[in-house]
Order: sequence, then structure tokens, then C-alpha cells
Amino acid sequence: MRKLTLLMVVLVSVFFTACGGTDDDFYNNDSESSAKVYDMWKYMTPNNSYDIEYDKYENGKKIDYFFEVTIVFENGVVERTSGDDRTTLTLNQNSIKIEEPDGNVVQVQRYVKIGDTNVFKSATIKSCIADDFLRSITIHGSEFYNVIKVTCRTEGSSSELYYAYEEGIVSVYRDDGKVKTEIVKVDERRLQ
Repeated sequence: MRKLTLLMVVLVSVFFTACGGTDDDFYNNDSESSAKVYDMWKYMTPNNSYDIEYDKYENGKKIDYFFEVTIVFENGVVERTSGDDRTTLTLNQNSIKIEEPDGNVVQVQRYVKIGDTNVFKSATIKSCIADDFLRSITIHGSEFYNVIKVTCRTEGSSSELYYAYEEGIVSVYRDDGKVKTEIVKVDERRLQ
């Protein structure tokens, strides 16, 4: 009888384990973060369209704020607009194409592991590394969850970009050797 009970427990466990997952679980499981594979599209873009407010800091002091409208189109393209600046993100099978307002085009490796290098590629980027996965992080009083930190080097400066799962960019930190600039998401309003 005891063997039968043990067998039933094992079979039920196997059944629920086999049937309970989704494809996203492969990219967001609970194993060591350095062994996980992350889908950057899920971190760089939200599921819905939003009006987002960001605060801007220089050398730790808040100096300004601005709004950005993020539109998720039915064809899968995501467009971020702030003032006259427009950035477009387009999903390809294994990469993400970012068209920046200045005409620069960045290719992003879609599936990454923490420690991967050259995850962002463009004419102006020297190197970018998928630096860390943070279950939570607080930046200037705003708390974010399930965040991937990407660290990039360009000509004479470095940047840290923080992307939250199904939220998009939540913070940017830049250091050009003279001024440390931070942009932090402080609010969002879902658009109809």
C-alpha cells in the first residue's frame, strides 16, 4: 500500500509538472540567473500602450521630467514617442531592430543569458553586456521587479539600461566622465 501511495504522488507530480508550464517558463524559470535564457523583447516592450512619466536627474539631483507615449501596434511594432523624438522597435525571429530618432539603427540579440556580450550592436556602441538580472531594484524611490540590466560602452561614456519584464525601459544611467545622468520611470497610464 505504501508503494502505491508513493507511486501516485510521483505520478501526480510528474503530471502537474509536465502540464503546468508555458513556453515563457523556458525563458523565465527559477534556476540560476546566469543559466537562464531571457527574451529581450519581453523586457524591452510592454504588452499594452502607455503614457509614461520619467524623472531626469543630473549628479543625483532631479532637474526635470518628461512624458513618453509607448504604442504597441497590432502588427507587433512598438513605437516610443517623446516630443518630436520617435524610436521604433521591430521584432525579428532572433533579433530586435531599434530605429532611433537620430537615424542610428541598433540590432539587439533577442535571446540572452546574463554575461552575454555584444547584445546591442550599432556603429556607435563599442560593447554591451547583459550584466545582471534583478528580482527587484529601487531607483530614486521607484521600485521595479524582474529587471535585466544591460551595461554599454560608447565613445567616452558608459550607460546602464534597466528593462523590466513586460514593462519596457524603466531607467537609464549615463556617465560621460563629467555629468552623471539618470532617467527613472515614475508613473504610467494605460492608453485605450
